[in-house]
Amino acid sequence: MTKKNWLTSAKRILTEARDVPRWGRVWVVSLAIWIGLDVLVQTQNYSWYREKGIAVPWPKFLGDYVDSTFWAFLTPLILLAVSRVPIERRTWRRAVPFHLLAGLAASTLWLPQLQMSRLFLAVYFDDPSLFRELSFAMGFRVAVEGLLLYTQVLAIGHGMHYYREYTARDLSASRLEGQLAQAQLQILRMQLHPHFLFNTLNTISALIHKDVRAADRMLALLGDLLRDSFEKLGAQEVALKQELDFLDRYLEIEQTRFQDRLVVEKEIPPDTLDALVPNLILQPLVENAIRHGIARRAGAGRIELSAWRDNGMLAVRIRDDGPGLPAGATPSTRGGVGLANSQARLEQLYGRNHRFELSNRPGGGFEVVLAFPFRSSP
Repeated sequence: MTKKNWLTSAKRILTEARDVPRWGRVWVVSLAIWIGLDVLVQTQNYSWYREKGIAVPWPKFLGDYVDSTFWAFLTPLILLAVSRVPIERRTWRRAVPFHLLAGLAASTLWLPQLQMSRLFLAVYFDDPSLFRELSFAMGFRVAVEGLLLYTQVLAIGHGMHYYREYTARDLSASRLEGQLAQAQLQILRMQLHPHFLFNTLNTISALIHKDVRAADRMLALLGDLLRDSFEKLGAQEVALKQELDFLDRYLEIEQTRFQDRLVVEKEIPPDTLDALVPNLILQPLVENAIRHGIARRAGAGRIELSAWRDNGMLAVRIRDDGPGLPAGATPSTRGGVGLANSQARLEQLYGRNHRFELSNRPGGGFEVVLAFPFRSSP
């Protein structure tokens, strides 16, 4: 670090200490800490002198308080120097000489202050013992003590600096993780719009040649669904009641297609309707049940939707009475976009604090059970 760079760093530190209003509060706190520490030390010294029967050297005590005031004034400057020129692995070659010179400068400033205060106290109190502290040897002692005091404040400053750096990095990492999770959730949820739209349009296309009025009704319902979904585009969670309202419109479309072949039964307790659930989580799961369960049946099929509270969790179950998974098959062979997307969104929103279970029913059919923390919507 060149002489010019050292002077620039010192000038910047002094400028910031003068210009930033909050440093006034820092000096007040620094003075309170130094005086408080000195009071503790002098209280112990006072007790020792009284115990030994020695006269208490009040002038010396006052001199120590003056020294504490001096270092209380320097401490914020040292802390500011640490924040601007920290001793780190990549900066130690220039930071160590800078702080060594700064410590010598602080000791040099301390020496005349100490001499003047001791001279005044020696004359004022007529205390010859204080004159002994004004000897020539005192200069070397003050330089050593000054460097030690500077080093102690420097160590405390670096502890504060590293703590601030750690918390800042931790906060930044948390924000980045949150932003990444939000982006991933948006991508996952937006996958469902074209997926649902294409499936519904295919249904309308197949129906338009058979029943124009039914196809027209489906188009109107589709418009309502799309309007509702885009109104909640930025919401990752909605109340269960809102999610069920959206699902009812979707089921009306499907019942127009299947007519009497599709029966839907719901068991939703009133105390669960205000619970927050992932936006657009039920529709792909019910659609999966219709495609792989009801659509493959020759006769009527039934879908059961139920919700309940379970030890601080909200559990939701979707059942169908279709053929279920064939022997040896895994749930991934049936799921497609709907199940995979739903599981990924639950992992993003709740981490490990969720359940997502897929299984065949003992009496035939397939069921999906999901559970996540119960939180009421505002």
